[in-house]
Amino acid sequence: MPQVLQIPAVRDDLLQIGRFIAQESQSLDTAIRFLDKIEQRCQLYATQPLMGTTRPDLGNQIHTFAVDSYVVIYQPIDDGIRVLMVVHGTRDIPPIFKQRQDKPTE
Repeated sequence: MPQVLQIPAVRDDLLQIGRFIAQESQSLDTAIRFLDKIEQRCQLYATQPLMGTTRPDLGNQIHTFAVDSYVVIYQPIDDGIRVLMVVHGTRDIPPIFKQRQDKPTE
């Protein structure tokens, strides 16, 4: 079965996204449904890791796909994908992604 691995910082990304959506929509259910949608889409891409858009501007073997207005940044791995970041698509992604890559892992 294909795997969806996440670096530790992705958990914070998803938590912030969930909080924002819950606050904006005034609905925890809406936030949970959206986070589930991201998870389901990650599972789909794990079955075909090269399906996403390649992003050589972000690094070697970096791919992305959109879930509504959010962008999931990932690397294909032997048996799925490794999610590196989830960010709103209106953000200036290259410098934000580079900053995350430059941080020491926790």
